[in-house]
Amino acid sequence: MDQLDVLWSEREIRTVLQRYCRGLDRLDAELLKSAYHEDAHDDRGVIRGNAHAFVDQILPILRQAYTGTLHTLHGSTIEIDGDTAGVETYCTAYHYLERDGVKRVEQYAGRYVDRFERRDGAWKIARRLVLNEWNLVQEVPLDPAEAQAGFNPSLRDRTDASYQVLPLNGPDAPTL
Repeated sequence: MDQLDVLWSEREIRTVLQRYCRGLDRLDAELLKSAYHEDAHDDRGVIRGNAHAFVDQILPILRQAYTGTLHTLHGSTIEIDGDTAGVETYCTAYHYLERDGVKRVEQYAGRYVDRFERRDGAWKIARRLVLNEWNLVQEVPLDPAEAQAGFNPSLRDRTDASYQVLPLNGPDAPTL
């Protein structure tokens, strides 16, 4: 495998990881599923099975339980061997909710341990194991409407402003 292919493959894998997070935060099933091969397996401990079934299960939960989420990626270690890659990515997720009149932010820190496969020229997740490092739940003392007054709102669907500039990041995106 030549260095240019390695660099391009690493870029494509990182793009898939970003698309996964964007799909979760925008509650976009099509975008989220595009990060996985159709036969991919996802194991979170509490939820295990086909990754596309996971998407169909998790998005209604995120929509109902939380008023906002933010999934962030940190460092990734990527080791490529032909058309397969081992990938470990550190991540933090923030989930905003209100329960019994109390506003909270739940933070989850962990790692995605993935096996990526390149099929038909496209890198996607074939197997994912999510490892939990720590969780933190904090009350939010400030009313979010007050804290966000004057800022442009983030929307959790395809009406979000990001879709005006990133229309090609879906599963049917052309290969450059």
